[in-house]
Amino acid sequence: MARSELHPESAILDGARRVVVESGARAATIASIAAASGAPSGSIYHRFGSVDELLARLWLRAVRRSQQAVLSAAADEDPCEQAVNCALATYDFCLAEPEDARLLSAFGSAHFAAVMLPRALSEDIAHVNDAIQGPIRDLARRLYGRASAETVDAILLAVVDLPYGGARRHAEAATAPPPGRRERLADSVRASVANTSHARAAADTSPPKRDR
Repeated sequence: MARSELHPESAILDGARRVVVESGARAATIASIAAASGAPSGSIYHRFGSVDELLARLWLRAVRRSQQAVLSAAADEDPCEQAVNCALATYDFCLAEPEDARLLSAFGSAHFAAVMLPRALSEDIAHVNDAIQGPIRDLARRLYGRASAETVDAILLAVVDLPYGGARRHAEAATAPPPGRRERLADSVRASVANTSHARAAADTSPPKRDR
């Protein structure tokens, strides 16, 4: 059996994730990742040029998984309920993949700004949010009539920050959330996106109308 089949890349990334969420990014060395994944150091070096490259690919995998959860959320003709669907998808992702959720809480793209990475990988990190930006801006336009900085931030607060906050403690402790939390989150998202101050912010940043 080929070495790649014995120690697939996904197993190495899973091992690295375990090290990071349990001991922090500084503890992620080739030796610790080899011990956690069961892959020989040579197999790790064969796939990744450095620990930084390995961590960058691990982080990208988690980001894309979380984004896919949002993008796969059921559509709804009511934009408010669409926001709720996206938020609940994020919340469910955090509880289903607690190690990914903890990894995303541990560090972000800025972590990789000062490290040497292959150019293509740096480009992937720089553009990792491209896939999600269009749907978020579209939802902001549907809710508030304009995808301004303020309204986009309001959507991100509702569909990312609120559900991560609601799930994070339980993801970290591997405990079940209290009964009704998911329903309370849905109510909180509805209240957040219905806040008329966001609509006023959109109107305030609209260009002035010209006299005919």
